[in-house]
Amino acid sequence: MLVRPTEPPLEATSSPTPPAGAPTAPSAPRPKALRMQTGRHGRYTLLRMSGRLTADTAVTAEAQILTTIVLGPSPHLALDLSGLEVVDLHGAHLLTKTHFAVRAARGTLHLIAPAHAPARDALSRYLLHCVVQRREDLPLLAPLTAPSDPRLPVAT
Repeated sequence: MLVRPTEPPLEATSSPTPPAGAPTAPSAPRPKALRMQTGRHGRYTLLRMSGRLTADTAVTAEAQILTTIVLGPSPHLALDLSGLEVVDLHGAHLLTKTHFAVRAARGTLHLIAPAHAPARDALSRYLLHCVVQRREDLPLLAPLTAPSDPRLPVAT
């Protein structure tokens, strides 16, 4: 037999409301959110990231990155990580997933991460071949043609 609840279900909140008249504790400074800006640099779609690439921002970042890959004019993507202050395990995992997504689109990925950038320490050994120190280094790496499609006939 099914029973209907007599009270409405409780809704989860991220911060409980203190009772009226209760002393309020000083609020801790909120961590900086992730900010992303899209632009162009040569043949690359450039996505500049600043702030925190952590568990609470990785989902939004993934949506922006995938949208950029799918809707961008070129499958060649450069992520400028020099403005990131923190990259946790979730952020590092997202960068690896981004590499796979760009490769699936037959593009190339380059990560701009200077030696002193916090993002550099979070990169897996697998991604180190994609890293450049400065944005100015990208034109040297930009492909002159799109990656070859093995299904196309080869000109002889």
